[in-house]
Amino acid sequence: MINLISERVLKMNHNGYFAVKLDESWQDVVKRNATMEVVRGDHITLAYKPEEWVFDRLIKLVGKRVNAYISELRRNENIEAFWVTDMFYDSFSLSLSEKRLTRIDEGAAHITISHKKGLKPKEANTMFTNPTHREERIGYVEGVIEWIDFN
Repeated sequence: MINLISERVLKMNHNGYFAVKLDESWQDVVKRNATMEVVRGDHITLAYKPEEWVFDRLIKLVGKRVNAYISELRRNENIEAFWVTDMFYDSFSLSLSEKRLTRIDEGAAHITISHKKGLKPKEANTMFTNPTHREERIGYVEGVIEWIDFN
């Protein structure tokens, strides 16, 4: 868990991102779908270099377990990813106390599976607006909300 000193340091620079870091077993499942050179499959970005209000909202959720639901595999010539339709934290057998989680910054919630060398992560969004391949893939993955610091 983040202590008060590191929380203050993070608040000063916000040079990082919040993500649902997938459990290792789920990372292995996602990575088995990779068809391109650079394999990712380890997280779902929630907010990249967040503004203060976003940081303050999400820092309270660090460490929470998340269930994320997938509906499609989308791909173009440069990148492939799973489309995430819903995410819930504090979800225990889909009880009434679960809380919906959404991506806060621009772009669709997704799990980048793999991409060609030299592709920037932000370019994943082009695959959702202009996919050359769409395939229904129903499933879910699990993970934990983390702050990933670039410093």
